[in-house]
Amino acid sequence: MKKALCRILSLFLCSLTVLSGLVGCSSNSGSSSSKSQNNQSKTPIKMVVWSSGAEDYYKKACKIFNSRQSKINFTVEMQQDYNQYLGAKTASNDLPDLYLLQPYSQVQQFAKNGHSLDLSDRSFCGKIYSSAKKACEYNGKIYAYPMCQEMLGIFYNEDIFKKAGITQVPKTVSEFKSVCEKLKANNTTPLASIYKDSWTLNHAFSCLQGAILGDKMDSWVSSMAGGNGSFKVSNSDLAFSFMDILKNNSGKNILDADSTAGFNAFANGEAAMIFSGEFSLLNLPSINPKAKVGLFAVPVTNNAADAKLDVDVGICIAVNKNGKHINEALQVLDYLSDNTDKDGWIATTTEPVGSAQPCMKFDSGKQVPDYLKNYQEYVDGNNTIPWVYQQLASGASDLIGKTVQRYFAGTSNKDAVLSSLDKQYKDLLAQ
Repeated sequence: MKKALCRILSLFLCSLTVLSGLVGCSSNSGSSSSKSQNNQSKTPIKMVVWSSGAEDYYKKACKIFNSRQSKINFTVEMQQDYNQYLGAKTASNDLPDLYLLQPYSQVQQFAKNGHSLDLSDRSFCGKIYSSAKKACEYNGKIYAYPMCQEMLGIFYNEDIFKKAGITQVPKTVSEFKSVCEKLKANNTTPLASIYKDSWTLNHAFSCLQGAILGDKMDSWVSSMAGGNGSFKVSNSDLAFSFMDILKNNSGKNILDADSTAGFNAFANGEAAMIFSGEFSLLNLPSINPKAKVGLFAVPVTNNAADAKLDVDVGICIAVNKNGKHINEALQVLDYLSDNTDKDGWIATTTEPVGSAQPCMKFDSGKQVPDYLKNYQEYVDGNNTIPWVYQQLASGASDLIGKTVQRYFAGTSNKDAVLSSLDKQYKDLLAQ
């Protein structure tokens, strides 16, 4: 499992536990005994995900489903070392009813090996965004449910922008530079530094690479998979020029601050912007609940049309093709993917600030933060691109982040970084 994605989801799920509150068992022993007996008479359906602090939060969502019907007992099991668990269960042909898979390559691998059920006829396939389907496809069929998607871009404090006289978000790199200068003239650090954690630079490089590739992304990904591609592409200079802007506008000692420090700095208003994902806002309600946050795509070129938001599937849920209770597992999947249920799974998991969003339209009937309104505008306008690194071979995120970090440290230049990435990636493919 890619460490960057795991880190995202760990931050996301752990924070949701705090936000959702504890869901405890009844203190009445007789009532608990009665519920236990009732559950034993139901068909057990288990979904296994990696361990986090969100166990009580998931129990709340399971409880909603279980209270609505009398035939299925739906539970979620957390696994501390999910990779090891999944490998062992796959080898023994004992996968749970529902299990988590990494988008793209892992979904394809499990479908090819006959472990996951073809879900192409399920109702969610007609509701999810077309851009989300590729992450769950194999040979033109859908083999997993894209439970949520993440966004990578630049989040900004609307009040700080207003105070600095910035009335429009930048859509070109020249406009972005101007915004940074106005913020510094107003004694404000433009960007929060998060670069001590190399996974943040994997995200940054992925966004920049996607922006300069544009409609050539698919062919580039294919060439990389075939072992004849290169990280050095036309306009690579633009990606490194933008990284220079980040280096020059993220305060002092930029490699001393990790993601937690950066997330806090943005929440506290110490920095006006942060180049990250929605998960960077998870601590906002507890630190600065009145903060108004907007979102815009990373402007890498001077063509405003090139500024597209990085949006991609974060979690895929597969159904065990060889499970004992497939019909019941599909009923649970219908609950997970019901975007008309105002009190169901989607409503419960997307309400907190900083939570990942469903891969389909959903109206909770509640007020939506500005950054999510901006996100929806990009999605509705088809102005999004997928995350580059997720489409590369497993392990690419580690080598990208650590290699690009050397550029931020000033110990490696552009050509050396690109050459090192190419060599390491070829070695990765050989493994």
